Amino acid sequence: MISKVFINTDVFLDTILDRKPHSVHSNRIIGLAEKNKIHGFTSSLVIANLYYILKKISTHSKAVQAINKIRSIIEVLPFTNKEISESISAEFKDFEDGVQYFIAMNNKITHIITRNVKDFKKASASIQTPKEYLQSLK
Repeated sequence: MISKVFINTDVFLDTILDRKPHSVHSNRIIGLAEKNKIHGFTSSLVIANLYYILKKISTHSKAVQAINKIRSIIEVLPFTNKEISESISAEFKDFEDGVQYFIAMNNKITHIITRNVKDFKKASASIQTPKEYLQSLK
């Protein structure tokens, strides 16, 4: 059975911006999704954040191009008032990470891949860096 993996903003940014040394592992995560070795998910919130960040450092056209590439590989999930309420109630250190966590949980996604592991201390799911996730596959 293919693992369901939620990919957070920083992993995409590592790949898009080639942020060394992290891009090596992040590229492999995206590659696994592209080859259908894992079922990759993200959220509409991540997509909006990526557009905002990429447009600030580049152009609208390049930001949209990157987002369209992601959308061709990764399934984008919406978020609702439910995830917002759950994040508030759970008192995540970072509200946005709480929303991401509950999107993953409500869609039965068992792994969250992020370099921001410390902000998911309240999580009961598998929270791993790209490097840790890749090592767990061996």
